[in-house]
Amino acid sequence: MIVDTKLCCPKCGCTSSMKSFARDEVLELMQMAAKFGGRWSWVAEYLHGFQTDHDKPLRPSTLKILVGEIREMIDKGGFLYDRQQHAVRPEAVYQGLKQVALKNMVGLKNHNYLKKVVMDINLKLIQGEEREQKVKEQEALQRDPDAPQRLQGLLNTLGKIKERD
Repeated sequence: MIVDTKLCCPKCGCTSSMKSFARDEVLELMQMAAKFGGRWSWVAEYLHGFQTDHDKPLRPSTLKILVGEIREMIDKGGFLYDRQQHAVRPEAVYQGLKQVALKNMVGLKNHNYLKKVVMDINLKLIQGEEREQKVKEQEALQRDPDAPQRLQGLLNTLGKIKERD
C-alpha cells in the first residue's frame, strides 16, 4: 500500500513510512487529490486563494472540505448559485480552476467567484460547439444540397407507416 512507502524528512533526514508523516486527514486529502490526476496542480493553486496570507497555510480539514466541494461540482455536473441550479461541464470547471488560479488571489471565502467564471466558460464552450455544429451542417448541405428534401420525404413515409400500424 502507498502509505507504507518510505519518505525522507527534508529537514532532519530521518526516513520513515508515509503513514508516520501524515495524519488521517492528510491521507484522505492525498486520496482526494489523486482523483484529479494531472489537473491537481491547478486545484492546489486555486486552493491557495483561500489563504488569508501567502505564508499561512490552510488546515488539512479545511482543505478536505474545499476539495470535496470542487469534486462535487465536477461529479454532479453542476452547482447551486444564487438559489438556482446550474449545469456545467467538468471541462468548464477545470478551465475555471486554472483561470482563477492564474489570478493568484488571496482571501477567498467561498467558491462563488469560481462559479461565475465556470458559468461563463461553460457558456462559451456551448456556443463554440453550436458554431461547430452549424459549420458541419453547412458542409453537409454543400455535399448534398437535396438532403433536407429527402429527409423530409423519409419522415413523411415513416409517419404514414406508423399510421397504418
